[in-house]
Amino acid sequence: MVIGMHVICLLSQKGGAGKSTIVQSLAVCAHQHGQSTLIVELDPQGTLKDWSNRREADHPQVHQTLPQSIGDVLEDARERGVDWVFIDTPGYHNPAAVAAAAYADVIFIPCKILSMKDVDAILPTITEAERAQKPVYVIMNQVPPNAPKLVRKRQLSIQESFDIKVLSLCLSRRADFEYCDAHGLSATEYNPKGAAAAEIEKLYVLVQAIVRVAKPDENPMQTISLETPQSIQPEAVTMLQPAEIETLQPGTNEAFQSKLPEDSVELKD
Repeated sequence: MVIGMHVICLLSQKGGAGKSTIVQSLAVCAHQHGQSTLIVELDPQGTLKDWSNRREADHPQVHQTLPQSIGDVLEDARERGVDWVFIDTPGYHNPAAVAAAAYADVIFIPCKILSMKDVDAILPTITEAERAQKPVYVIMNQVPPNAPKLVRKRQLSIQESFDIKVLSLCLSRRADFEYCDAHGLSATEYNPKGAAAAEIEKLYVLVQAIVRVAKPDENPMQTISLETPQSIQPEAVTMLQPAEIETLQPGTNEAFQSKLPEDSVELKD
């Protein structure tokens, strides 16, 4: 049982980074594990509202709202006993992003890696997120499954250049993420035994651990084994020597023991 309500914000001032896909995937996965979930959509394009309209299932509920109303929406969710709220934000600088960051417990910034333009574009988002003084993590999204060295290089580059924690767990560019959307499903519903579903399951476990770090007093117990939120370890990249990179913040991540399969923490060739 999750104690209290947790608010997770996906933030990116660049469109196409995959915020909506991650939000819907995590919300469905949490619901499948018996948690009450709510998606709050602050993007006026209504991507997730359209996805919800294609669904046959009633959950997770998608509530599209304005930035000035998010406080009331979250308070109502808390009173109704919602466990997890996942907030989707517009892909450009907008008051909605500021509002979402202010209410979030943890902020995730998705980033694609095929072009350095995608990497460079996350800097304004990092600045916005850090202004909220909340835990912030970059997650590499839509990565090529067959390019682990490129992934590692980009991860270490972001961590070193922007002084921010980067999750070693990535989401790959997989067909299931595309196919499921057309049917109003998530990857864990569309193909539960597929690689995309496995990645989302691992990410959900990791998100639980990150929240446990951010809000230790509210999470004395969990029903699912938790994984330590780790940044990229320098020894995971043999072609680089980034010994100066700080990967863990004292007093937070070191206290937790990893129970997730090792390949979810380190990328394998």
